[in-house]
Amino acid sequence: MKKIIINYIVVMLIPFISFSQEIISSKSKVQTINLTAYDRGMPPNLFVDLNFTDDNRNGILEANENAQLDLIITNKGQGPAQGLTINLKDNVKIVIGKEGVTKIKSHENGLVIGKLEEIELIKAGESKHIIVPIKAEMDVNTAEHKIEIEVKEYYGYDMDSAHLILSTLEYQKSKIVFSGIEIVDYGKGTSSIVEDGLLQKGEYVKAKIVVQNIGQNIAKNTSFNVSSVDENIYIEKGIGNLGDIKIGEVKEFWVAISPNKRVNHQDDLPIFLTLNEEMGFGNLERFKLPLKLNQKSPEVTTLEVKANIDKLKEQVARFEYKSNKFTANIGDVVNINNVTPSKTKRQNSIAVVLGVENYKNIFPAPYAENDAKIAEKYFKDRLGVDKVVTYTNDEIIGFFFDDIFNPDNGELQKEIIKGQTELFVYYSGHGLHNNEGDKIFLFPWDGKIERIEAQGYDINTFYTNLDKLGAKSVTVFIDACFSGSTRASEKISVENIASTKGVRIQAKIEMPWKTNPNFNVFTSSGLDETSLGFDDSQTGLFTYYICVGLQGSADLNSDRKITNIELHQYLSENVTTVSQKIWGIQTPQFNGNESTILLEY
Repeated sequence: MKKIIINYIVVMLIPFISFSQEIISSKSKVQTINLTAYDRGMPPNLFVDLNFTDDNRNGILEANENAQLDLIITNKGQGPAQGLTINLKDNVKIVIGKEGVTKIKSHENGLVIGKLEEIELIKAGESKHIIVPIKAEMDVNTAEHKIEIEVKEYYGYDMDSAHLILSTLEYQKSKIVFSGIEIVDYGKGTSSIVEDGLLQKGEYVKAKIVVQNIGQNIAKNTSFNVSSVDENIYIEKGIGNLGDIKIGEVKEFWVAISPNKRVNHQDDLPIFLTLNEEMGFGNLERFKLPLKLNQKSPEVTTLEVKANIDKLKEQVARFEYKSNKFTANIGDVVNINNVTPSKTKRQNSIAVVLGVENYKNIFPAPYAENDAKIAEKYFKDRLGVDKVVTYTNDEIIGFFFDDIFNPDNGELQKEIIKGQTELFVYYSGHGLHNNEGDKIFLFPWDGKIERIEAQGYDINTFYTNLDKLGAKSVTVFIDACFSGSTRASEKISVENIASTKGVRIQAKIEMPWKTNPNFNVFTSSGLDETSLGFDDSQTGLFTYYICVGLQGSADLNSDRKITNIELHQYLSENVTTVSQKIWGIQTPQFNGNESTILLEY
């Protein structure tokens, strides 16, 4: 028995002794043990595509809203990228929270950033897609965060520096207010002593109560309660639900009121209104209704309320970086200078192309001249326009617009065969509004702001004159905004063209497309938005996507044809998405015949 045990021990020790001798006999072997399991070799070269999206896609992270940061890291080097760690560093203090969650706080501005991943390996030529969830807490304050995106590689082949500029918006409270009450003492369901619209003792009347949300958020699941502390006042149907009340929305509901003959109040009757919304911030607590016996109630009054999130449009999330190893706005930039002819040929057609960039008296409109040159190519080769006439900069002076577009004696009317000629017009440059905001204008090279009414070309005159030319069809493209700002881009700062910036634009636009089914207008943005430039193509963002769309990307149903509605849908999706990453929200507009075929290829 002892012998067996001894033999067992010896057998068990043999591998250990053998392994020990191997280590002792090979000193160099001990020194080359790789504790990290990473190998040195050819270096990696990291390129990153960045993207930020929030739930409502407005580029601003609002209280209780979720978002995500996407990083597509591509290794274009010859060696592997190993042991990659990702960190997000705010320009404020970082506090590590529970369960691997990073909690960023700045003067009680709360962001929660999901657990950051580590990447063991990205082989040469491979990519990894990393999603980082981000959430704004309910107590987040309005602030701008500059968050450094840091990717470290084990052997020091780190990603170049980049930042996510992210604005947070504190919780916007709803606020429900009483707007008025109206007494109806006639008709079915009422019993009146005198049908005079007043409330008397012994009557049974209907009361229409009007309320409004004048706050800055939706009042969700709003309930009402109308009650009285006087047992002599009978109220029926005094409890109910109004559902959601949007910002500025007015809602009304009906209750029945019947004061008996024992009611004795000289002032407002003790009838109270309570409104409760889901979050509890916009409640109206026990508001005493302005309702007296034998007296007319105050008239209903409502307010014009607009979501003040519009003021943050210039602060939507964007990326800042200097390295050419980043793409943050779109993936691959298409070369729009390469234009191949389509099948479409318009034998009787003309296009007028205008681009004003270097204005004489105001800030320039970056890339507008190049816009015109690019548009000229696409009108000829993709839309098959027979004759294209292009004017840029100081060729567009004085009364140029009227000299060209006047339907009676302008130059263009000489080229139009009524009912036969297809007309296209493209304009890139500044659009401006007057001091009152009730008129908007295209602007010549030598125009002066103080003479805008005389020198600017009213957009309604422009549309009306084009319609009066009597062409077979009219298609207009305008890459300009009317907000009072210059064209901004990632590299070009926005400028205030005139002191009228911020004036609410309420121009009433003529709509020839309502009566002329062949009148079509594509515009680059809403009236109160800024149209942006796209540095990668040296054009307007709107113009860039027009060109990419007409190359074939706008053929949404793959039938080798591009219609007006397909181009608009393509522009709307891409321009709106990318604009948020550059500077601010830009939403292209279209009015006209959706089914018109622009080209076949």
